[in-house]
Amino acid sequence: MVMRKSKMSLIFQAAIDVFSEKGFDKATMDDIATRANVAKGTIYYHFKSKEELFFFLVEEGVELLRDGVEAKLLPEMDPKEKLEVIVREQINFFGQYRDFCVILLREAWGGEERQLEFRKMIRSYMYLIENVITEGIESGDFHPVNPENAGAGIFGMLAISALHILLGKKQYDEEALFLDMNRMVFAGVLKHT
Repeated sequence: MVMRKSKMSLIFQAAIDVFSEKGFDKATMDDIATRANVAKGTIYYHFKSKEELFFFLVEEGVELLRDGVEAKLLPEMDPKEKLEVIVREQINFFGQYRDFCVILLREAWGGEERQLEFRKMIRSYMYLIENVITEGIESGDFHPVNPENAGAGIFGMLAISALHILLGKKQYDEEALFLDMNRMVFAGVLKHT
């Protein structure tokens, strides 16, 4: 994530690097401090625990994703166009912020408390997808499905597909992934005329 080179940005980047390399459970605040080239006390000045730092990273990343997608959704777009924007932008985001993607998706299914926090944070983004699904249902363009289930399904399909490529160290071809996922999304929600 792009930030000015302050101590805080060094801590964030170091935390993203360490969490993505070692996983949440094996990462330590010492590892993060060493990577950021700051004293461990500097990290504890801003964050009470490794968990608090992790949640802050996830929250910031989800907000960046949501804000980026919202900025591309224009009122004059129809629901199909909006859903295509969501698919493209989520895929592009995960390609641009690969380490964050790995952290978000691999670590989100940790302990029960972490899962609950993760679901709260990701909810604002999934609500955006749900609103587009609801709009498409109301306009008659989409099948009448449960918008919450559809939103979770679309987010999950895109996220797991991206993670599969990133963890497999394969080339992350955003356009090819967009074309495949777009076809999958619309074969399921768009009414055939």
